[in-house]
Amino acid sequence: MKRIIICIACTLSAIGLQAQNNGTTSLWTIGLRGGWASTTISRYDAGRMDEVYSALGGLEAGIQGSYRFNSWFALRANISFMQRSHRMDRNLNYLDPVYTEHRNSYLMLPMVADFSFGSEHLRGHLLAGGYTGYWLSERRKGTTYWMTDYYVYFEDFDETRDFTDEDSRLNAGLVFGVGISCPIGSKWELGLDALYYYDLTSHHTGYDNLADPRHLNTLAINLNLNYNL
Repeated sequence: MKRIIICIACTLSAIGLQAQNNGTTSLWTIGLRGGWASTTISRYDAGRMDEVYSALGGLEAGIQGSYRFNSWFALRANISFMQRSHRMDRNLNYLDPVYTEHRNSYLMLPMVADFSFGSEHLRGHLLAGGYTGYWLSERRKGTTYWMTDYYVYFEDFDETRDFTDEDSRLNAGLVFGVGISCPIGSKWELGLDALYYYDLTSHHTGYDNLADPRHLNTLAINLNLNYNL
C-alpha cells in the first residue's frame, strides 16, 4: 500500500512538472471527504439457491488531493476508510429467521480523471478511473441454525471473523461517477460526489474444486471540502 501511495504521488508530481514546463496553469488542492456508501455483492449460486443477498449501508471518510491542469481537466486521488457491507437471508420458509450481516471495512485508494464544466460559481464533474483496496476486517452478526430429527434450533451470533487462505484481501476495480462543486471564498471549495466502485477481483478465492467468486459493488455519496494550495 505504501508503494502504491508513493507511486501515485510521483506520477502526479511528474505530470505537474511537465504541465508547468508547457506553460499550463496548474493548481494543487487538498481536502477532507466523508459520506455514505451502499454495497451489494455479486455471487454465483454455487449450490446456494436459498440465499438472497441485499445491500447494506456504511460510512466513508478520508482525505483527497488533486492536481488541475486547466479549467476542465484534473487528476484526483484519495485515501479513505470505507464500510462495504452486505446481508444474506435464507429464503426457505422454516429458515426465515436465518440471516448474516457482513460488515466489511476497507482501505480504499482510487485515482480518477476529473473532467469539469460550468461557470466559476458552479461546476459539474465527470469522474472515471480505477482503484485498489485492502480488506481490513469483517464483523459478522445474525442468526444461524442447526437441526435434529424433530426440531430446528436458532442461535444469534456477533463475531469478528478471522481471515483464511480463501480470502483475497487486496482488490482492484473501476470507479466512475459525477459531482458538483462551488467555491467558498478564494481558497476553499465545497463539492458533492456520487461514485460507483465496481470490483474486477473477487474477495474470495473459492474452495477446492469449486469456484466461488464474490465481487463487491459500492455506490458512495460524499461531501468534500477542499483547500487550494
